[in-house]
Formats: sequence, structure tokens, C-alpha cells
Amino acid sequence: MKRKRIFFRFLISFTCVTLSFFLYSITNHASASESMLPEASIFIDGEPITTKYTMREGHLLVPALFLKNTGVYVDWDEKYQSVVFKLKKTLFALPVGKRFTDDYVGGVWKRSPLPTETIELEGEPYVPIVTVAQKLGMEVRYDPHISRTFIQTNFSVKTNNIKQLNTTEKLVALTYDDGPDNVYTPQILDILKEKNVKATFFIMGKQARAYPNEVKRMVNEGHAIANHTYSHFNTRKIWTDKIRKEILLTQAELERVVGRRPDIFRPPYGAYTKADMQLFNELGMRNILWSVDTLDWSGATADDILEIIHRDTSPGGIVLLHNFQSDTPLLKGSVEALPGIIDELRAKGYKFVTVQSLLASQG
Repeated sequence: MKRKRIFFRFLISFTCVTLSFFLYSITNHASASESMLPEASIFIDGEPITTKYTMREGHLLVPALFLKNTGVYVDWDEKYQSVVFKLKKTLFALPVGKRFTDDYVGGVWKRSPLPTETIELEGEPYVPIVTVAQKLGMEVRYDPHISRTFIQTNFSVKTNNIKQLNTTEKLVALTYDDGPDNVYTPQILDILKEKNVKATFFIMGKQARAYPNEVKRMVNEGHAIANHTYSHFNTRKIWTDKIRKEILLTQAELERVVGRRPDIFRPPYGAYTKADMQLFNELGMRNILWSVDTLDWSGATADDILEIIHRDTSPGGIVLLHNFQSDTPLLKGSVEALPGIIDELRAKGYKFVTVQSLLASQG
């Protein structure tokens, strides 16, 4: 009898342990599956844009920030744990974990139901895209034959992206991103001064604060300065109000250091959405990209960079270079290539101008 009691206790303990392990495995598997979200392309005004997604109660949910691709401003309200959408006069908020939306109508907030709740996955809010798009006055269509969702925004944004100027005149602009620093920037400025070349520096606000003397030297030696955000965030991945603050903080810092607020801007990585472009327009910032990517940030050698310059430069071109500081000498090749870049392009009849001068040449 005693042996039977011991056996049954062992059996119960073993069963509990096994069940606990089974439940733990299921929970962990579900959690792992949840973090491995599928991806698909959603067509916005005919352009396919890839996003992660999840399905809830038959509804397609996507990251809230994905909606910036439609042109809507997307922000986060920390107090109410809500995603806020704004397009023209339409303003509404979707609280995370709730099955309703708060709409700002006639100066007051009114609550209306949602077909499924807004959720949080992988640290960011996911919203029902069809409902949000329709509330913004957009048309949504799903084609079951090709399993694709199409959104017609019915909202246009003035184009604001300049990669190259359309001209036959041999003008070219050298541009530098992510600085200044106190290692590469002085070397670059020394070479530019020796060669009598003016360049355009896209400055990060926090770097201007850290190295104000380098910014002053740029301006004193006739170079142009431009805005490159304060902290180098990818604008596609941050809230609209955060981008606005990044740009305005940098403007304020540049004005403090050299008394100038430039009207040209380059988004980090050259990345932006339709909503970001609308914001650039609102702030009066011309969005400057590039036609020649030297890939100097990758540690390319001087010869590699000169080959790219030789292959890709054409009249009205904008050349992308960098002057950030790193733990490894990634930009050694870029600095070494600079005299050759100048000499080779001059030999071909090119004149070096700032981006502002390049833009002014076409009015």
C-alpha cells in the first residue's frame, strides 16, 4: 500500500511536470510565431510597398507607421497610449488594446466602434488598415485572385525630391553627410581650401553642438550648410512630430552656431514617405538626394571611389560623400580620393558649386 501511494505521488508529479513543460512549449512557440510576422506588398496609388502584417478576426492589421506612405501624419499620444492620424481636416486616434476610435469632430472628441482592436506587436502598434484608410477618405480594394490589397489615397503631395539638375552645363556639387567631426572634417576642409572648391555639408544638429568650430569654419570658408536631422533617425520609422522636432532642433542649433537656417534638407539614408515629403513642404525644406553614391561609408578605397565618380558623374550631378567619425578608418579612402575627384572632374571641364548655387542656376 505504501509503495502504491509513493507510485501515485510520483505519477502525479511526473504528469504535472510534463503538462507544465507542454504548456510552456506551446506558449513559447506562439510567442516565437508572433514575432515572426509575415510580409506582403500593399499597393498605394499603384506603388507596391512591403510591410509586416497580422490578421485579427478577419481584419488586416499593419504597423501604424506604414500609413505614412499614404500621406497621413502619424503620431503617438503617450498619455492616452493612442496612435493619432491627421490628414487635412480629419483627425482621429486609435487607443492600443481598445475596440474603438476617438474622432475629433466640430471641436470635440467623439467615440465610434472599431471592427477589431488596435494591438501592439514587436513593440509597435498595429492598426486595421482598411478601417483607417476609409476614415481618411481613401478607397480600398482587395483582389482575391492575386491576394493583393490596393489603396487609392485621393490625396496628392507636391513632389519634393531633387537628385540631379537637368542641365547641359558642366556643374557638379560635392555634398557631405553626417558631420561635422574633428577627424575627417578638418582634413576635407583643408583639401577643399587648397583646391579652391566649395562643397555642401548636410549637418546633424547634435554634431553641430559637439563641434561648433568646424561648422563656423565651413561657413567662413564659403561652403554651404544644410539640415540632416538632429540624431540621424530613419524618417520612415519614426512619428511625424518626432521628424518635425529633429528638423527644427537642427535649424535652431545652426542658427545658434552660425546665424543661419538653411532651406535644404537631406533625410538620413535618403529614406522618406509621402507624409514626410508633405512635412518637408510644410517646413519649407527642399529635399536633396543624390545622383552619385560613392559608397565611401563602406570603407571603399580611393580607387573604388574614383571609378564610381568617373562612371556616374554627369552635368547637374550631386555627389554623396561622408564626414562622420567612426572607431575604424572607414573614410580614409574618401579623404584620399578627394584631390583626385577634383582634378579629374576639372580636367573634364566641370565646375564645382554648392547645392544652393546648383538650384539657383535653374531658378
